[in-house]
Amino acid sequence: MPVAILALGVVSVVLWFSTDILRKRLAEQEVALIRAASEIRVDVAVSHLWLEEYVTGDPGVDLQAVWDSLDKAQALTRAMLEGGNVGERGILLSPLGDPALRAQAERLRTQIAQLRETARRRLEGHRRGEETGIGSPFDAHFDRIFDTLSDEAKALERAVETQMVQDERRARLLLSTLMVGWIALVSAAAGGLWTREKHRRAAEAALRRSEAQLLQAQKMDAVGRLAGGLAHDINNYINAITSQCELVQMKSQPGDRVYEKMEMVIATAGKITALIRRLLAFSKQKPTHVRVIDLNEVVDGLRGMMKRLLREDIQLETFLPVSLWSVCVDPSQVEQIVVNLLVNAREASPRGGKVTIETANVFLDRDYLKGNPNAIEGNYVLLAVSDSGTGIPPEIRDRIFEPFFTTKEAGSEARGLGLATVYGIVKQYGGHLAVYSEVGRGTTFKIYFPRATDTAERAAARAVEVAAGGGTETILLIEDNDELRGSTHGVLEALGYRVVVAASGEEALVALDEEDGEVDLVISDVVMPGMSGPEVVHRLRQRDPAIRAIFISGYTDNVVLRHGILEGEFEFLEKPYSVNRLAAKIREVLSKPAQPSTLLQSHP
Repeated sequence: MPVAILALGVVSVVLWFSTDILRKRLAEQEVALIRAASEIRVDVAVSHLWLEEYVTGDPGVDLQAVWDSLDKAQALTRAMLEGGNVGERGILLSPLGDPALRAQAERLRTQIAQLRETARRRLEGHRRGEETGIGSPFDAHFDRIFDTLSDEAKALERAVETQMVQDERRARLLLSTLMVGWIALVSAAAGGLWTREKHRRAAEAALRRSEAQLLQAQKMDAVGRLAGGLAHDINNYINAITSQCELVQMKSQPGDRVYEKMEMVIATAGKITALIRRLLAFSKQKPTHVRVIDLNEVVDGLRGMMKRLLREDIQLETFLPVSLWSVCVDPSQVEQIVVNLLVNAREASPRGGKVTIETANVFLDRDYLKGNPNAIEGNYVLLAVSDSGTGIPPEIRDRIFEPFFTTKEAGSEARGLGLATVYGIVKQYGGHLAVYSEVGRGTTFKIYFPRATDTAERAAARAVEVAAGGGTETILLIEDNDELRGSTHGVLEALGYRVVVAASGEEALVALDEEDGEVDLVISDVVMPGMSGPEVVHRLRQRDPAIRAIFISGYTDNVVLRHGILEGEFEFLEKPYSVNRLAAKIREVLSKPAQPSTLLQSHP
């Protein structure tokens, strides 16, 4: 190691002196070029002056001085291009190597030749008695060439000066790099053992952090799996309850006491379903259902939960203006954003305070984009959550959206994923997120969702207007949950369909044989004991390729994916579903021509 350091030191010193010598030579050459360009301007000016004096009637002018000055200027340009020492002036030049500088020197030589030719014609005209004095066409043409030549010489001076500054900067940078590199190597060698020990300790700390993050991720995954399993069973029971209630409503009239009671039960079941969806959203296992919504309605629907999230010493205010633009997002993910930010605000307000939620229509213009280059110009709907808490210190403001980053002490319940989740959701929809915070004064999170396009709004309107009519086709219903199978059977019959039921894939195959394949549509659960829904439909389509299918499931999207279902490759209905949604989906599928999925054909 000492030998290597010594050798590097020697090489560094040699390079240092070599670079310094080269820098001085370059500087001398560039100074000579600047001097030559300046001399050209002087020579041309002298020839211009003597020629003007002569043609205006001064008999004492020595015309040979005009040509001598032009000859000197021409010699200087030749030395620039070819190299050489220019006479008594002692200007030693090397040929220009830079293409741009050579082009400027070539233009100078050409313009000097043009000036010489113009001077000759002007003198000949003067001898013939023509008007060649000041103000004449000869004078105007001569002045134009002289001005162009002077400007070109000045431009060459400036170019050389610029190159000189750049060469000096590069040389200094190289010298500094050599010195810094040598010093850095010596320092690294001298403190090698200490650095290695420091890295070892840092690696151990990083390993401990990774283990903690892995443990937290495993805990979240376990919670997500538990939530997914519970959601499946609860959704089945909720779906059975709501289907029976809707079936009773179909047999009664609005305004009847029974109808109103069923409406109350359905509304209560809807609240349970909303809670389940929030649970799945927090565990990151809920499939996204993007639709056109009003953010004001989402915030209004969370009022009860928001009051429970905040302590009594924290005042909540909302400002929700009317005529708010629509946005195309998943409502449950917006709810997740609001809840995460409220929890963050609560933790930042240990002594109480105020939390404000507001919405607005905004346009992000180019002036805003100058300070926020990640944003995109356009119309947005703003969702802002502000608190009067402790604020975010500047040193951690750039890290608050990092996964697992938290300011809580080790061993606390903080996961460090709340703001990371908010950031991910906003970016998922092409939105923008800005944070404004002052220590001791509070923090404001501003979330900008892109305004929904007219196309999205029309699509949503068409989805709402889908008629929930019935039909007379034959439907094979495959559902392993007894309650949901029974209630769905009743609903389908009430809609006019002929229904064949099966509790498993094996029963479905038998039922299809008994019906001689005369089945128009299969409605099947995805996850069932024995054969899964996709496997059953594959077996059924081997017997009758024209069978259409709708898959239903209360499981999360991860479980559905594991059973061979991909978005866009199937007709899917998430549990719990209403009678109208079920009826509309059935009519939608039956109205399409039968096209067996290539994905389903891949099952054994």
